[in-house]
Amino acid sequence: MKREHVTVACLMVLCGIATTRAQEPEFVTLAQRVSVSSLDRAFPAIPFERWLAQTGAIGQAAIRWEVNDCGEGGDGRTAPTCVEAVFNLASDATAHASLLLAARDGTPVKPAIYSLYALTGSAVTRFGKLPEWVAYVRRHRR
Repeated sequence: MKREHVTVACLMVLCGIATTRAQEPEFVTLAQRVSVSSLDRAFPAIPFERWLAQTGAIGQAAIRWEVNDCGEGGDGRTAPTCVEAVFNLASDATAHASLLLAARDGTPVKPAIYSLYALTGSAVTRFGKLPEWVAYVRRHRR
């Protein structure tokens, strides 16, 4: 590959990274405000952040938020954008809920559950549905 092409490709990747990082606070705010009932009709129409705090019996400040590539990147390919909420459960366990917010091309999508899991030490427990995850969290909260 010619040097100019490598430089242009590097600049395009860096610009994409800068754009994503600049959008991170907006993605987190969007995820925090998603109505839980839009994710699963069995749950109330309250903001995701407040609902997570109630579900985990924790303060909202105890929730850690991270914008990531929905677990599909790492090799330079484009990937959908997710926001993951993480909070501590009893002992060495953490609860993780990841919302899909943007498609591979960066266009916004209707927020949806992307993944739900819990980590206990190095063991991962995955959940297919929100009610299963909630039951686990409620059994294992502090």
